[in-house]
Amino acid sequence: MADWSQLPKDLLQLISEKLNSELYSTQFRSVCSSWRSSSIPSYHHHHLSLQLPPFSNDTNSNTNLSKHSILLIKPPQHQQSLHRPWLTRVGPDSNGKIQLWHPFSLFPRVPFTFAHHVLDFNQISAHDLGHMFFLTRKAFVATYQGNEPVVVVTFDSFGKMVVFRRGDENWTMIMGTTTCSYGDICLFKGRPCEAIYSGETQMIQQDLSVHLMAEHVDTENVRSKFLLESECELLLVDCYGGDDVWIDVFRLDEKDKKWVNLTNIGDRVLFLGNECSFSASASDLCVANGNCIIYTDDAFHDLNDTECGVSVFHLDQGRVSPLSDYPEYFNLLGPPPEWITELHS
Repeated sequence: MADWSQLPKDLLQLISEKLNSELYSTQFRSVCSSWRSSSIPSYHHHHLSLQLPPFSNDTNSNTNLSKHSILLIKPPQHQQSLHRPWLTRVGPDSNGKIQLWHPFSLFPRVPFTFAHHVLDFNQISAHDLGHMFFLTRKAFVATYQGNEPVVVVTFDSFGKMVVFRRGDENWTMIMGTTTCSYGDICLFKGRPCEAIYSGETQMIQQDLSVHLMAEHVDTENVRSKFLLESECELLLVDCYGGDDVWIDVFRLDEKDKKWVNLTNIGDRVLFLGNECSFSASASDLCVANGNCIIYTDDAFHDLNDTECGVSVFHLDQGRVSPLSDYPEYFNLLGPPPEWITELHS
């Protein structure tokens, strides 16, 4: 039987460099002393060594970049029939201290209070559902293959997509994208993508050229757009406001460069917020049904769930409900559940 602790140091370093998750980095370093000494310390995944300049049209813009991870935390195997999992966000506060946050809370906000301060991942099971970056607004970090520089992608104060590459002195405006776009951005297959309100979806190439991914999608009355990668597919979510809320979900057909309307997303649950979007399966969440979208109400200013500010859109019914009507989802997004506190007491 192979002795995993004897893997070559250079191979362990290569594996460690591929771990872009605080959780997986911590688990990697916990295997043995050999793996720990050969890996990158996990705090490097949260504190990026990029010195970001202010935007050219906003000298007071915040240029501190921090990374947060969305974690689905489950009880120990023998207790999973008794307790439901918990969704949380792990990342540094403004002082660099790692905290637990509500997945949808804007930064900076007050983190969750957890008396024990530390989660023991030897007692719980955790899955990394994705990560988000905080700047002045939604941002993403892309690392191209090889030794190419890290690229930070965001919108400037005028809604124009801009990038910053390691070694640059200033932000670079992406030529070929639409001024005042303010749509949404995400990473798909490691490359930054943009969905703009005029309807097109574009991918930013390594040389900063723009590649059209899909043609126009009707955007009349669209209030918000969201892009997210889910199960290796790129999804576009168009949210319509007004008296009646409606949400359309599209899947990218890369070959034909078009969006395909989805009337059913099966077991998937989409989570949409102003700062982050991610997905999970209903089976992993331990809830009865998927095929729904959970979103923050600030995407629809004429909705207001005063209890939690989050709503559920049911794709099969075309109906919106407050999150508080569904305790299984409501508790999933709440403060640390009692079973976590008891486990760490």
